[in-house]
Amino acid sequence: MHFLNPMLQNHPMESTFMQTWLNRLADKYSPCLFTQCSSATTELTSENYIDIYDGRHAAAIYTDVSQTLNRTEALAIYKGKLLERGTFSQVYENVKKHAAMVRCHRLEPDAVIVPSCVSVHSYLVESALCRHYADIGLFGLCGSAKRVHQDYNLAYVLNTLDYLNSSLDKDDCLFCFGLDPYLVNWGKPLDKLSVEALDALALERPICIVSSNFSVAYVNTQLLDKIQNSAIGRTPSFNGFIDSVKTLGFVNAEGMSLLPWAFSGKELLWQLSSLPKTFEYIIEQAQKQGVSHFEVALQSHFVELLFEKLVIRFSKAQRFSTYYTYQSHIDDHARLDHCEVMKLSQLGRLDEKTSVGIAVGRLATCGYKWVNDYHYDELFVPCKSILSHGCNLCLHNDFPREPICPLRLADIAMGRDIEAMPHNYSCDERTLDTGQCISPQEALKAITYGAAYHAKVAGYNQLNNIAHYMKLNCDPISCNRPWRDIKVTLL
Repeated sequence: MHFLNPMLQNHPMESTFMQTWLNRLADKYSPCLFTQCSSATTELTSENYIDIYDGRHAAAIYTDVSQTLNRTEALAIYKGKLLERGTFSQVYENVKKHAAMVRCHRLEPDAVIVPSCVSVHSYLVESALCRHYADIGLFGLCGSAKRVHQDYNLAYVLNTLDYLNSSLDKDDCLFCFGLDPYLVNWGKPLDKLSVEALDALALERPICIVSSNFSVAYVNTQLLDKIQNSAIGRTPSFNGFIDSVKTLGFVNAEGMSLLPWAFSGKELLWQLSSLPKTFEYIIEQAQKQGVSHFEVALQSHFVELLFEKLVIRFSKAQRFSTYYTYQSHIDDHARLDHCEVMKLSQLGRLDEKTSVGIAVGRLATCGYKWVNDYHYDELFVPCKSILSHGCNLCLHNDFPREPICPLRLADIAMGRDIEAMPHNYSCDERTLDTGQCISPQEALKAITYGAAYHAKVAGYNQLNNIAHYMKLNCDPISCNRPWRDIKVTLL
């Protein structure tokens, strides 16, 4: 069975807003914008050591979780590659035959080494652009919290606007992303964020609040004036845009493509020149959550150009792979990405050749909406059903709408707990469809080997190939604490 996977037109990172933004950046792009940043980056040469991790006194070293939980006493890593694994004496004797010096790391009694995580279909370049601005969504201004804000409401949004206004320079535009209109007001109209309401705040600067799926935005009159003074303001499409905003009080999906025209040429140049620093920050934060490989989604040749300029800054370029969303892929590896809802008839078409990428994090934030909406013959993130059909299961996040934290995704897949829950929900109603919960081993596989298979990571944790391992401060298979609270260190 084959699947066509053309452009994901419905993905927020490929919305009309993002397309216009990228087109405007392409007009301003110059290779010299990245030259200065790249030349300032010094490559770190890897030390000539062979690192042996001694697990004789630790909780466990899991070398493979794809089928069974395979354990070993020790493993050796040299220049980022897996050199040996087995008993400590075997590993040590074989390692001594090499010319490089040896370092032994004795693991703590509670420490565990497990395969590290793979982040698939990640829109890293576009997310880095968004990270120039504040995240006004469920996970805080930097979007890195591992739990949603339980006090997410209109008061939180308005207080955030006041805080951001006080921290910006006088002439700066107040842009922010990630708003969840449904959650912030329980599905009711957001009259307090209409054009008139934002004007009444008297912040004396252009304001633009973009929703998490880039389908709606809330703006004030000063922002509309900036668009009118741009090149697009002299076109017939602007008149229809203004009429729509006056009628609705906000910018709907049809008008989102005009909003990036509020960015001045100076601001676009700043966005491009600051992109390497923001991109590097995202990678560092993901690595702290156990991500050792990134499959980067490329939606256009310009995004590919930016990615090539950004990734050259990293010494371990082999930790990145690419997936072209603007091409169709037909091969023996049938692949589904960003899947959330599946009909029973669709599940029946799946087989062992299919790999399904489930955006399970949306269950935690939108599960309550699923319960209250009408759905016929459909299942919401059906992890267990996918596995029962013999498919490969991959858990991946919906960054930047949620943080890059694979262990959080595993938590959600195992417990199916609705985190963003209105106060009128009881504790018993937080778990959505326990029949779709998966086991700890299945969850660990889905963020490691399952994700590696989904992204076609060659030689994942095979001898003499890149070592993808991380150290945890407790055993995720047997511990009772939430996985997202486990301390992670990449090897």
